[in-house]
Amino acid sequence: MDKASVAFLKHTTTAAVAALILLATNAASLSPASAQPAPGWKPLSAKDLAVKCHASEPGPHAACIAYVQGIFDLQFAPAPPRGICTPPDLTPELLAEVVTAYVDTHEDGPAPAAVGQAIVRFFPCTEQHR
Repeated sequence: MDKASVAFLKHTTTAAVAALILLATNAASLSPASAQPAPGWKPLSAKDLAVKCHASEPGPHAACIAYVQGIFDLQFAPAPPRGICTPPDLTPELLAEVVTAYVDTHEDGPAPAAVGQAIVRFFPCTEQHR
């Protein structure tokens, strides 16, 4: 190998190591343990979600359905965890109704947790699903 090739290889290796260190540092700083909500951020509560779900106006009701569908997609798609058997005809509208029924009969808390708990409680696997 000539001197130019050796120098290029050293430079490339050094740059790659530096990039890996930078990635590792950034990944560590983005870990959930250190993640903090933006100043002034107020997470959506289950009761606030229920208000949107009960709304007769199309805007808030659509926000409810979209929120519930988003949480479902994050927590349960593409395949639900063991013990959860959602029906094949589950729609975002039906899911929002299930979540609303759960929230209406339980204590307030974070909306994402309420969505998850509603799904766990309303869609457990039965012997016919196993």
